[in-house]
Amino acid sequence: MTGPDRSRSVDEATLRYLARAFGRRPEVRETSLFPTKELESLVVTLDTEYYPAAVDGVSLELRAYTNGDFHVSYHETRAGDRRTCRWDRHDQPHNARDHYHPLPDAGTTATVDRNYATDLTRVVERTVLPWVDDGVGALWESATD
Repeated sequence: MTGPDRSRSVDEATLRYLARAFGRRPEVRETSLFPTKELESLVVTLDTEYYPAAVDGVSLELRAYTNGDFHVSYHETRAGDRRTCRWDRHDQPHNARDHYHPLPDAGTTATVDRNYATDLTRVVERTVLPWVDDGVGALWESATD
């Protein structure tokens, strides 16, 4: 066999590991592994007590595949307005395999090429969670301005 296997089987072991890890974090209200509406996902609902009152809901949706592909989406809702960004590793025509779709709508026109750690758990640890922490700080700063 030449080159990596590009099959897209769900990496259940990685998602189960991440569900346990997120379940131990104080800012996590709930984890839902393979929910009915997102059969390939881990959905992590963050506790809005950590956010300014204007934020109604925050969640992460993680998808991992045995070929190394992944998608991690951040969703934030304020007064019915949903903001989204996404960290991705997958082949597609618009950018490099590793890329980031920024807020507010994770659209492809503003996508930025990135280089992520090989393992999704490291991407979450080194990229996603620091971004979420910085975003919470920025939201609190803007709420007090």
